[in-house]
Amino acid sequence: MNERTENIRYSALLGVHTMMLCPGLNFVAQYLSDAEISARSIGILVAASCLIAVIMQQFVGRLVDRNILDGRKLLLFLATIMTLTGLYSAYLGAGNLKAITFSSLLCIALIMLPVLNSFSFYYKNKGISVNYGVARGCGSMSFCVCSIILGFLTANIGTIVVPLSYGLLGAIFFAIMMTMPTLKGNVQPNKPHETSTLNLSKFPAFRLMLIGLSLVMLFHNMVMTYFIYAIELVGGNNSNLGIALGIAALLEIPVLFAYTRVKGQTPSKIFLTASGIAFFVKAALFVFAQSVTMIYLIQTLQIVSYGLMAAARVYYVDETVGKKYEATGQAYMAATETIGIVLGSIVGGILLQSFGIKALLWCGAIVSFVGMMCMISSYRRKI
Repeated sequence: MNERTENIRYSALLGVHTMMLCPGLNFVAQYLSDAEISARSIGILVAASCLIAVIMQQFVGRLVDRNILDGRKLLLFLATIMTLTGLYSAYLGAGNLKAITFSSLLCIALIMLPVLNSFSFYYKNKGISVNYGVARGCGSMSFCVCSIILGFLTANIGTIVVPLSYGLLGAIFFAIMMTMPTLKGNVQPNKPHETSTLNLSKFPAFRLMLIGLSLVMLFHNMVMTYFIYAIELVGGNNSNLGIALGIAALLEIPVLFAYTRVKGQTPSKIFLTASGIAFFVKAALFVFAQSVTMIYLIQTLQIVSYGLMAAARVYYVDETVGKKYEATGQAYMAATETIGIVLGSIVGGILLQSFGIKALLWCGAIVSFVGMMCMISSYRRKI
């Protein structure tokens, strides 16, 4: 395998997958509102699909770790289902079936995540150096483009472009995946019966970091799921939403590209904890935002919040639990974001419908503070 070619393939794959998260996470409120679904029901639907994804992520991670499941075949299958479901969902009328079908698309995208994250380390085990930071940076660049385009199209054409984007992205993902080599898990061929079940009780610092990340992801996803309401509160619209999301995604790119070079021998837990602090600062500033310009400025903190976290968390798993539990550890790490979406969707939907967007923002600030403190406590532990 040619190293340069594999880096290009992997970066393209992560780029398309990151784009898949954009319509499901950031345009779900607009799409399902047009389908006559209430804010509370939107939260429940998103939470249910993500809860299924959390369970499936752990299941899939273990099967890949034990060499029972080929990640490439799984991703090809999921991409096919996504393509067909996205096209079907676009032509459904308003109602519960449309909402459930669309929610399943987000679920599929999230199930893909731990397998994609661990691919970089599978390459490493085969002697091929793949720069995850650069690949993830390409993902952020793709997300930036996708969010701006979707913001413009939904404002000028309508929300039908949201499920159609899933159909297109699923097909592109499938095409790229067809060129990828077959990559198996981390179990050695001469040890076919060895299992690699990760026991979190043996890694208390890792467990505490997972709790902290879940809480800051609760804030992040609660605000991002209903971000359009925060934008409208200060006089913005769908186009402003797309720009705000684009700014955040664009500013993730420098830290993702430069992470491995800046990191050196420094433990990733330092950068991960710093991202938790940045998340709290961002949450506090959202509460007091008074204009679209202020929202844009707050979004620049993405470089040291989500950007730093996205780069550091994959390496943190490798440094903390080791290669034996790589895919399972990545599944737990991916689950922090999924759990954040589950709780954020439910809590955000209830707060928004019952008390308004201001209450949601205040709740986000409080939750992110608790998450930050958990991450700081994890950083202070040795194991």
